[in-house]
Amino acid sequence: MEIDVLYQFNERYAPYAGVSLTSLFENNRHFDRIGVFILGEDLSRQSEDKFRELAAAYGRQLTFVNADSLVVLMKKMNLPAYRGSYAANMRLFLSFVLDPDVKRLLYLDADTIVTGRLDELASFPLEGHPLAMCLDSLVRKHKKHLGFNSADFYYNSGVILFSMDEWRENRCSERIANHVKNVRAWYPSPDQDLLNVVLKGEIMKLPPRFNVQPVYLAFSIRSYYRTFGGKGFYEPSELREGITQPVIYHFFRFVGEFPWHRDSVHPDTWIFDHYLELSLWNDYVKQPSDSGIILKLEKVLYRHIPKSLFIRIFRIAYERFMHKANSDSLKRRINRTM
Repeated sequence: MEIDVLYQFNERYAPYAGVSLTSLFENNRHFDRIGVFILGEDLSRQSEDKFRELAAAYGRQLTFVNADSLVVLMKKMNLPAYRGSYAANMRLFLSFVLDPDVKRLLYLDADTIVTGRLDELASFPLEGHPLAMCLDSLVRKHKKHLGFNSADFYYNSGVILFSMDEWRENRCSERIANHVKNVRAWYPSPDQDLLNVVLKGEIMKLPPRFNVQPVYLAFSIRSYYRTFGGKGFYEPSELREGITQPVIYHFFRFVGEFPWHRDSVHPDTWIFDHYLELSLWNDYVKQPSDSGIILKLEKVLYRHIPKSLFIRIFRIAYERFMHKANSDSLKRRINRTM
């Protein structure tokens, strides 16, 4: 059994990607081959050497993908940079630089932990779809800004299973580039929104066990559905199965914090700490988060009020954040056309 895996991150996220990669190797020793591609941005020589050492310790293949050629390509396509960097959308154009021998590619965010065997993803039937993803847990209201209705699926890009042949055949990268140039360039979640908008109806739904998100652990299933509803989302039984049989945890920011922050209330902290200790980055010193006063207040409330009440506050705060992100995106679109 074999699988190819892609990570994309910059030097700041190198320790977290290292912890993730450690968990991947540790729980999939039975694979005959695991090929890892790293699309790094401004990685230090020390970090690159650590990743090579990690791969060698598990007898795995590791390839650093040259990001310079992708930046040149994206500039030729007149794609805009986001916050001064092209990194956000690089993986959407990997078909131009990856060897054609790569048929199936699993992309993992640096803020993921693999706690189970990836056998199912290595052979998951994509049935002609160019990619498969899990649904996002928080974007009910954001979907309206994208022109989706409440029953439409909206996917999270932290874990993506690509069928590279189908991706190339359907010219997905070219269609995304065309959309950016001719329809809309600025989105609050650049790569995630682009995938959902441009490839709507072409994405296969993965079970939630392959992208277990923080809110699934922080709140009860009952509170979650009462607060966020169930339209365009998994059935409660599917979500319950995902929580009890997790394969990949995705610990994006929760109440302004990640598990690598000191004194974090993030529900995935114990999972991250376990694999941090096993990794070559076990000398990492946690620092407090740089979240503002509002998120610090949220943290206090999370610790001291019932979770069934806090989840309502959490939803209001998140939707206000997304509303501002959409407003900022609209301003950029207007400024770009002036």
